[in-house]
Amino acid sequence: MFLRILETEKEATLHGACLGIGLMAMGTCDSTIMNALKNVLFKDKAISGEAAAISIGLISVGQRDTELIEEMINLAKDNKHSKITRGLAIAISLNLVNCENYANNLIERLLSDSNEWMR
Repeated sequence: MFLRILETEKEATLHGACLGIGLMAMGTCDSTIMNALKNVLFKDKAISGEAAAISIGLISVGQRDTELIEEMINLAKDNKHSKITRGLAIAISLNLVNCENYANNLIERLLSDSNEWMR
């Protein structure tokens, strides 16, 4: 299956593969693909982790998945890479496309966050 490309250790290849898969599966909410991307994210590599996070946002675009959002917020707080945190912030934003009411509440909550990417 095409997800085997995510098993590579080459950062540049993994970065491109994550973004390509995210675009290919945009809006599908495919849990198998999202789990494969989460595995890349949990490897804690800045470049590929950022791409994996953005791709998770692309796959879940407009879904307002509160469980996924909370998972991404917690991961951003526990992460030491600003690139991954930036990717997670973008993913949260993508997840909330066309969900203004919930987004406004989350924005108010995150305005006090100590991390500039989450603010």
